[in-house]
Amino acid sequence: MKQIFTLLLIFSTLFVYAQKSGTISGRIIQSKDKKPIDFASIAIKNLSDSSMVGAISTTEDGKFIFKNLKPGSYRLYAAFLGLKNTTKDFTIVADKTDVALGDITLEGAAIDLQTVEIKAEVPPIVIKKDTIEFNASSFKVIENAVVEDLLKKLPGVEVDKAGTVKAQGETITKVRVDGKEFFGNDPLLATKNLPADMIDKIQIIDELSDQAQFTGIDDGSRTKIINITTKKDRKNGYFGNTTAGYGSDDRYDINANINKFNQDKRLSVIAQFNNVNKQNFGGGLGGGNGGGNGGRGGITDTKAAGFNFSDVYADQTEISLSYFVNKSDNLILRNSVTQNLLGDVTTIFNNNQVNNSDRLNHRLNFMVDTKLDSLTSLRIEPNLSYTDNESLNSSKYTRDYRKYIINGTQSLSNHNTSPSISNNILLRKKFMRRGRTLSLNLNTNINNNDADNYNNNPETRIDSGGVITNKVTNQFNDQESESLNQSTRLVYTEPLSKTLSLEFNYQNGYNHNTSDRFTYNFNPVTLQYDLLDQTFSNSYENTILTNNAGFSFNKMEQKYNWNIGMAVQNTDRTNNNISRGFVLRQNVFNYTPSAMFRYNFSNSKRLVFNYRGSTNQPTIQQLQPIPNNTNTQSIPVGNPDLKPEFNNTLRIAYNTFTVGKNRSLFVNLNLTQTSNRIANSSSLIQSGPDQGKLAVLPVNVNGVYSGNISSSLSLPLMAENKLNFHINVGGNYDRDVNFTNSIRNITNSWSINNGYRLVSSLDKLDLTAGINGSINRSTYSVQPNSNTRYYTFSPNISVSYMFPGDIRWSVDADYNQNTGRGEAFDTHFTLVNSLVSKQFFKNRGTLKAAVNDLLNENQGISRTSNNNRIEDVSYNVLQRYFMFSFTYSLNRMGGKNRIRGNQEGGGRNRGENGGGGFGGGRQRN
Repeated sequence: MKQIFTLLLIFSTLFVYAQKSGTISGRIIQSKDKKPIDFASIAIKNLSDSSMVGAISTTEDGKFIFKNLKPGSYRLYAAFLGLKNTTKDFTIVADKTDVALGDITLEGAAIDLQTVEIKAEVPPIVIKKDTIEFNASSFKVIENAVVEDLLKKLPGVEVDKAGTVKAQGETITKVRVDGKEFFGNDPLLATKNLPADMIDKIQIIDELSDQAQFTGIDDGSRTKIINITTKKDRKNGYFGNTTAGYGSDDRYDINANINKFNQDKRLSVIAQFNNVNKQNFGGGLGGGNGGGNGGRGGITDTKAAGFNFSDVYADQTEISLSYFVNKSDNLILRNSVTQNLLGDVTTIFNNNQVNNSDRLNHRLNFMVDTKLDSLTSLRIEPNLSYTDNESLNSSKYTRDYRKYIINGTQSLSNHNTSPSISNNILLRKKFMRRGRTLSLNLNTNINNNDADNYNNNPETRIDSGGVITNKVTNQFNDQESESLNQSTRLVYTEPLSKTLSLEFNYQNGYNHNTSDRFTYNFNPVTLQYDLLDQTFSNSYENTILTNNAGFSFNKMEQKYNWNIGMAVQNTDRTNNNISRGFVLRQNVFNYTPSAMFRYNFSNSKRLVFNYRGSTNQPTIQQLQPIPNNTNTQSIPVGNPDLKPEFNNTLRIAYNTFTVGKNRSLFVNLNLTQTSNRIANSSSLIQSGPDQGKLAVLPVNVNGVYSGNISSSLSLPLMAENKLNFHINVGGNYDRDVNFTNSIRNITNSWSINNGYRLVSSLDKLDLTAGINGSINRSTYSVQPNSNTRYYTFSPNISVSYMFPGDIRWSVDADYNQNTGRGEAFDTHFTLVNSLVSKQFFKNRGTLKAAVNDLLNENQGISRTSNNNRIEDVSYNVLQRYFMFSFTYSLNRMGGKNRIRGNQEGGGRNRGENGGGGFGGGRQRN
């Protein structure tokens, strides 16, 4: 009886559980002709707690089915582009779990709906065609946060320590504001400077190419971009933040961003001055902690300012203009140990360096887009840049080989200027027949570089079996290079049917490069550098003329589209060694196929296959047959016999988004095979003045493959987006080929990385916790005993809480462990940052007291293993300092001052962003 009772209890439990879920079904039709509507958007809301429980799209026959609904009262929302949205209430009860709603009619309306709109209630995530749209108000961030802080909250989005943004595994290369360019093509100027409280929506867009946007034909070329849409009340008035901070060790941090918007006329001004390794812009020195500093390490003093202006005129002519100037002073203390695997020989290179560099950069971007008539448009985009870089590098090094040991010092000073001009002209014309278009694209790039460097090796001591040889090098190198690249592309499209079109394209390219390098030895008689060294001097010219003609067929259906094409490319190259009086000519034909298939299971689920064949020309430095002896470890020399590389690349991408439940999954797979890969042939110099260095010659090799996979899964753990769980899994594989002492070496490298992250969006408490780890493995066919495997492990947690009286306390801790790197490079340390802040002046002012690296344990460590080389590096980082700062927020909209609401909860205003935070970024390995 006890067993029977237990079985009855189990069956009754299962029966009760089965009654707890129900299914609804129905069909969406038009009021005018009663025809079904496919891809209409359906959303379900639970009336008991006002939470969104799910969202789906109708099938091709207008039908929908929604399963697993618990007993209760619900409201269904339905909408479709150009029709008026409607609602319908229903109830799931225990004895009636299957509810048929029948036909639901959408009336015509004078509105242009692009998505489901639920009256004043906006879902946190909406899927449109090729666009994922995040409602900013659903992802809470704290006061004075910037765009980057909000991006860190979004599912499927990653922001690394340098500020680089990845969405669905792809790097974001452009950020727009309300569809307009912002400071050209530098995404960091938007993500690290614009205040988060100006944002209405964040849109992640798979943007079609300019050509595809114009013709409406998907050519398979897409770029992942971000578009920031501003709040309606921010389109007329002033807003922005200013921060000033000063701390221990004379650390300072001053930054400002001021914006004046008057509908389409917009002006933004940004400025920053600091010595805490923050570079809130791209194209910086790299290295260090904070925005833009990457993995080079060092301490950077930054001064930068710029403005961005845009407007749209009555005739729909759009213009934008931006100017940005930055000056960066960087100090790097770098110690490295490099193993060079040369067949059965291994050399060890130890190098201690001190590098001081000063870099000044000016950037000017301009764009005008206008219509010449109703069918013809013209866009012109000139850009100017000027860089002045000065550096002094002092090295003390040892090259250790079993037959001899070389000790030396070097002082290498360099000064170079690099002006560049580019211009892009796009002329587009549509014809009366829909789909028939003609476009002409002219692109010009002019780049010059003028460099002077002094290479002084006052003493190089060579110990070869007890025989001591001393060598002195004191040289001046005068280098000038010029580059002119001009390309012309003509595209004509012709519709063959409503869904099929044909494209013809022709492209002509002209590339002219010159490189003059003259080396002079110091003359002790005249005390001048006037002795020309013919060994290291050369004048070289390289001219490449390409002609490419091709066609493609494009099919566009409602559920899928595909593109398949073929082109033939002729490359005619002339290498002129002016100094040696030798001319080498090459003429190469390549076929460059392309194919794309894109299938849309629904608005929120798609699968994409994309294949491209492409060529890559060698640089003039790889071609010019002149040795360069300024490197203490190697002497590279160019190879004029190089052939261009040819790449076959396949990309597979799958993504799915369950909108109402905020679940997402992205998987990207990239595979590349390269023919005639340009690799290095390294050999040890056994005698002469450069004994012990590596002679490096670029050569063409085959058998090179690479692949990577990245995936991201986001799961909500609490309703209303209050707590989300993110999982990232990725891997890389590379098979490289090179030559070491004339022996063919195959390097197989792979890595696996895995990360877990909890992200909250609560009212008072902001909690972010995660753990990341990676495994890296490299094997070498020439020296299996040198195979390497190393690991990284880094858990982290961050907590921020708003106490009564507008007092905020924040702390974040990161533990970093590096193993498998060898003595002195296996490290572990904990990085702790913390701050306390208080708001004043009706929440427009914020006073902060912060500490960076509380435990004073920060370290800089990195390892690189590829081809026949393993390098371990340690470098100086920014360690403990204290800082007090004050931030004032300006918000004068529509001619009136408005008190900013307190954006409690979300992302911490940490030192990586431009909002004042800890007064400086965090530097990790």
